[in-house]
Amino acid sequence: MNRLRRLETFARAGWCARGVVYCLLAFFALTSANASDASPQGVFRAVKDMSGGTYLLVLLATGLALYGAYRLYGAALDSEGKGDDAKGIAIRIGYAASGIAHFILAWAAVRLASGHAAGGDGDQEQAAAGMLLDMPLGGTLLGAIGLCFLAAAAHQAMKAWTTEFMQGVAADAPAWVVPVGRAGLAARAVVFAVIGVSLIRAGWFNSAGEVKGLGDALSALTEHAELYLLVAAGLFLFGIHSFVEANWRRIRDEDVVARLKAAAS
Repeated sequence: MNRLRRLETFARAGWCARGVVYCLLAFFALTSANASDASPQGVFRAVKDMSGGTYLLVLLATGLALYGAYRLYGAALDSEGKGDDAKGIAIRIGYAASGIAHFILAWAAVRLASGHAAGGDGDQEQAAAGMLLDMPLGGTLLGAIGLCFLAAAAHQAMKAWTTEFMQGVAADAPAWVVPVGRAGLAARAVVFAVIGVSLIRAGWFNSAGEVKGLGDALSALTEHAELYLLVAAGLFLFGIHSFVEANWRRIRDEDVVARLKAAAS
């Protein structure tokens, strides 16, 4: 029971932090003339500029790190019972990638809170891509990561289409959470697809500069004004969807130890 409570704390704090990031990012995308504001780094800068912003930024970083820990826990111990077949393993790999991504975001927030300058959106991703490209078969690995993002985009789109995400939501959740979740997941699928294509291009052309972060992926849609507005509004709704999960998501934690012992016997 204590483990389940800790897991709930990690997950719900993380969903709240993710909701703040996505809602603010989408708000800046819809209202700001400066495209760099519509990025996680822009969100962190805006939070730091608020009254008591350093403390708020530390709280935000803590929430993002807790969510990262929750996702890594789910990936390693299969706390949500996704299984060991191809689909289950793919989902758990996605959980692990999400966990690592949220730890990176948390670290960026901590660095800004401690007085370091925030980099531009995509800077960290491009630096990591550059290191990967310097390795043997680095371009191939980068392309494979891009394919994983495309697979994640397809999974997000499928969840939006089938409303699969409602399987984990409590029965007493209001009816409006369904259209909000569908719109939010669809918008996130578009952004993930843009990121995935950028990674594949970076691997193909051996150019780390091709890699796009979340804000850059959204900015890439500005040439198509209607699509940009739809996706930005959808990302705001994804932030609301994150708050929905923080409040109404059922946290599963089967007896992991017993299940692992049974699998080993």
